[in-house]
Amino acid sequence: MRSKLNEAQRAAVEHAQGPLLVLAGAGSGKTRVITHRIARLVQRGVRPEAILAVSFTNKAAAEMAERMVPLVGKDSAERLWLSTFHSFGVRFLQQENRALGYDGRFVIFDQGDSLGLVRDILGRERLADRSLDVPALLTRISLWKNAFKMPEDVRPSDFEYDAIARQIYPLYQQALADMHAFDFDDLVVAPVRILREREDIRAKWQRRFMHLLIDEFQDTNRSQLELLRLLTGELRNVCVVGDDDQSIYSWRGADVGNILDFERHFPGAAVVKLEVNYRSRAPILDVANAVIHQSRGRRHAKTLRSHKGPGPKVRVVALADGAQEAKFVVKEIRELARGSEVSPGRRPFPYGHIAVLYRSNTQGRLLEEELRIGGVPYRVFGGTQFFDRKEIKDVIAYLRAAVHPRDELSLRRIVNTPPRGIGPQTLDTVRAHALRSGKPFAHALADAERLDLSPRAKRGIASLLGALAHARRRLKAGDSIVAVTERLMDEVGFTGHLAEDKTPHGARRRENVQFLLRALRRFEERRKVTLDQFLTNLTLRVDQEEKQDANNAVTLSSLHSAKGLEFDVVFLVGCVEGQLPHSRTTDPKVTEAAPSDVEEERRLFYVGVTRARELLYLTRPERRTMRGKVTPRVPSRFLDNLPAHAWEAYKPIGETEMDPEEMSQMATALLERLRR
Repeated sequence: MRSKLNEAQRAAVEHAQGPLLVLAGAGSGKTRVITHRIARLVQRGVRPEAILAVSFTNKAAAEMAERMVPLVGKDSAERLWLSTFHSFGVRFLQQENRALGYDGRFVIFDQGDSLGLVRDILGRERLADRSLDVPALLTRISLWKNAFKMPEDVRPSDFEYDAIARQIYPLYQQALADMHAFDFDDLVVAPVRILREREDIRAKWQRRFMHLLIDEFQDTNRSQLELLRLLTGELRNVCVVGDDDQSIYSWRGADVGNILDFERHFPGAAVVKLEVNYRSRAPILDVANAVIHQSRGRRHAKTLRSHKGPGPKVRVVALADGAQEAKFVVKEIRELARGSEVSPGRRPFPYGHIAVLYRSNTQGRLLEEELRIGGVPYRVFGGTQFFDRKEIKDVIAYLRAAVHPRDELSLRRIVNTPPRGIGPQTLDTVRAHALRSGKPFAHALADAERLDLSPRAKRGIASLLGALAHARRRLKAGDSIVAVTERLMDEVGFTGHLAEDKTPHGARRRENVQFLLRALRRFEERRKVTLDQFLTNLTLRVDQEEKQDANNAVTLSSLHSAKGLEFDVVFLVGCVEGQLPHSRTTDPKVTEAAPSDVEEERRLFYVGVTRARELLYLTRPERRTMRGKVTPRVPSRFLDNLPAHAWEAYKPIGETEMDPEEMSQMATALLERLRR
């Protein structure tokens, strides 16, 4: 086992007693350290059931359990406590819930249950006179819980959502208690309450575990830190593994102070730094180091060193705008997959080994459009593909029904979207008529006036069929596809229906529909196609994607969702001020913005850079066009002071060649611009 570990890893694995902080840089083999440390403890005679190892996801816990089998044997591996914080909380509460007045049984509320409960409280107590964003209210309660703030600890606020959430919080908690229920956050908070209040239970659980190991410690919140402290016995055998440079989840309650202040929470702790990176080539790490070394308030300086050695320089690419950026990325991906001259050593990179990362999910829409046009298979990691969103599928169903009147599936999707009085009973009557008469569903709908239906249903059907027929006539006359689509959405009430939703979710749905219309306009202008051809193209792309091997698709992901992933090639797009770092963290008009927010954005950039194994692109659009107004974009501050030997001002393929002197001058000029 010793031969598989470097010197720092070995020091962490062989640490005997007392608290231990392992600062594991990106790609430095932290999982290997955790699993080998557990194996070492078992070899030293520690009972497996006296070891608790906590990770953040069920997948990570399952992978850890799988790795333990060859190290300690199946029997010992099954006796270890390997879990997430929340699954540990379930096991704890199954034994100790009576301490909270429960009767030994309880129910766990998922997100949907919790949202429904908040809605019930809002309606019952009449706490708001307008429609509110219920998820936003529940998020506030969740953050208070994770910070271990009880209802009485929450300070009054003049901000409407904070004020209403503060009113709901105690009612919500009481309702959970009345139903003998716990929500997801309670699975950590409730055990902490019990361990704090019951010395006998605390002593029992401290005797149970001789060693505690926590992975991704930089992502813990206050309640999780409290749980760790309360489970730690007199021996203080607690080992935490994490990287303060990758702390990027403060928005969901994570507190980077937990890892920065570990030595204060556990005095006398040993500290081991893992700085050998087994993932990335040297130029990628040189860029990552340069970016993170500029971070303010960094207490545990680390410098990553590449075990893999030299590689191609990081490619910094300036494009005219977001549309050109998306086109460049897709074209470059196709060249990389072919193993053309843009590929290091002309090596082909399969689509499944390539990722495009961005700060905000809205940046993915242009990329999805270009990938579809380019015939490149892709998957959206941690999100919904643009063309799979409900509002987009609804609009496309309307267009299909206009082009193909016999398309029953599309008709059934839109017949009561938005609601127009055509319920299940009406549809059953229409289907029965279709079967009796041998007519297609669409023709049976046209007979609605002669069927036993409510007046509202008849009006709704007549209105829908009339709007579809009108759109069909305009398309045959050669009218603009976009104009026909906009008119159709107005006539059927879809546009107005979306406008009624004043929540942030409603705004996103309206933005998505507008983006679809812009994409349709670009497609129409570029290809000069009919609507039928556009829909056929879309269907073929979807069909091809469903048949694609999941491992042979380009990954699109937000930077937050990409943490823990790695790829041969990474495109980090939108490297401009306002996108990365996000405007919310830099705009002085945003009162919540703070210097620490920008530092978290820097860490987010660092996470994106260190996802790349072989080749990294940093792209930036030079301007932005909104509502006809062109605005220049400023390069991201995270591109400042990059080491000259590690990056190059990359020229998109197909442009005229430059001689070496011209390339050097361009690189020097770009460096000066970035410094300014």
